[in-house]
Amino acid sequence: MKFLGIRLDEHDSSITYTNGTKVKYYKPERSTQVKHFGYNSLSSWIESENILDFDIDEVDAIAMVIDVFRHPWLKKEDPKALYEEIKIPYAPFEDLTCPIYRVDHHYAHSLSCWPLKDNSASDFVLDGFGDLYRSCSVFSDNKLKDVYTLETMFSFGKFLSNFGEHIGVLGIGDDAAGKLMALKEFGNFNQEFYNHLSQYELKDSKQIFDWAPFEKIIGSKLAAKYRYLDFLRTVHDYMEEAYPKFFLKHAHPTNVITYSGGIAQNVCINSKLKKHFPKIIIPPHCNDEGLTLGCVEFLRQLNNQPKFDNKNFPYWQTDVAPKKTPSEKTIKETAEDLAMGKIVGWYQGHGEIGPRALGNRSILMSPEVKNGKSILNDKVKHREDYRPFAASIKLNRTKEFFDWEGESPFMLYSVKFKDKIFAPISHIDNTSRIQTVTSEQWYYNELLCEFEKLTGLPMLLNTSLNDNGKPIAGKPEDALELLKNSDIDKIVIGDDTYK
Repeated sequence: MKFLGIRLDEHDSSITYTNGTKVKYYKPERSTQVKHFGYNSLSSWIESENILDFDIDEVDAIAMVIDVFRHPWLKKEDPKALYEEIKIPYAPFEDLTCPIYRVDHHYAHSLSCWPLKDNSASDFVLDGFGDLYRSCSVFSDNKLKDVYTLETMFSFGKFLSNFGEHIGVLGIGDDAAGKLMALKEFGNFNQEFYNHLSQYELKDSKQIFDWAPFEKIIGSKLAAKYRYLDFLRTVHDYMEEAYPKFFLKHAHPTNVITYSGGIAQNVCINSKLKKHFPKIIIPPHCNDEGLTLGCVEFLRQLNNQPKFDNKNFPYWQTDVAPKKTPSEKTIKETAEDLAMGKIVGWYQGHGEIGPRALGNRSILMSPEVKNGKSILNDKVKHREDYRPFAASIKLNRTKEFFDWEGESPFMLYSVKFKDKIFAPISHIDNTSRIQTVTSEQWYYNELLCEFEKLTGLPMLLNTSLNDNGKPIAGKPEDALELLKNSDIDKIVIGDDTYK
């Protein structure tokens, strides 16, 4: 059957569509090169993008995530309903005979984990807010088990956004939260702040995330701005303790659980959760990018269809793939350049689902380059100097360098170095967000092997193939534009090298 999943919003729109068990994914920011690009009208989707490889009137069912408050034509009969069939008063949808469903935001997050699991005991979803201002939902057997609703818009996600704006750290969604996650390590733990926080549980979000009590401690003058970093650090440390406690209320440590939503991008919290739940599953698309994957899974279950094929996940972007693959010669020459300390753009196959570059749309560098972090931040990424870089490492060598057991394929955990620290991939707290790589990642793994032969190191610095404020490259032209406007030494697109 042909299913269509749509994320309709002013930011991070996407489409997932299926034909039988095959799945394709499209995110318009990759083609528009406008970060967090969103379609807020259904007609714009169809008029602006020629995406599907079949006619819209061939679709058997459509599911979409739509914020009810932005679309008054939607009438939500039951605020607890996880989905509802709807009528759409806009062409070309108004003439369609197939059923169309609105799927709850958090429910779509929960269902989006399907490429990585067969089943789970509980599905946790935590973000700024979903439908009806939900900040937290727990699902079990496709049923809503627990939910926290934000009547006054207080949540950890909203706190990070508001706090970032308050101290001048700007961004949209994950951008602002990611910057603050890096910045909090520059603050100091404050016992007085913590004593206030420890009075409350996670559900008491208004008391936790309202900084009015802390303003009295800090003082209202911006001259005390550095104290705000102490506040940020302490709130974050508290949340790293609070989230595992909340999860343990709903699941046993031996359970397989899933975790998604915008907060699941927080590698510090994820690392604490992993210690309590070794079998936790966090997808690379845990933010709103993954909602349409949940939409098509909803339709599959509703229509009792066979499971979708998860082969080659998460490299499912329908962006422009190179016509050729990298030859053995190209891989060896690229490894040699990296061993000499050069900065290389690596554009291969189709792009990754999610905000992290996982070896198909990456900027690469040796982790031994002196001042490598400053060079990349200043002359390539053009971003704040406090922001760290991740490491890609061969899975079978991970334990030699990091205090870590098992896989971390999607860069969703913050991991301590063991002995030797590599400055370009180390944050101020001597951690790195690692990606473990196996032979399943084709040419990227071969590149790591060749680099290891030359240097003895089974790892590379890996950051996304984009400039600050731009989406990850969706076309070869985007990669070449970055080559033109930065200090990247060369770009490898398929088997072609550009300098």
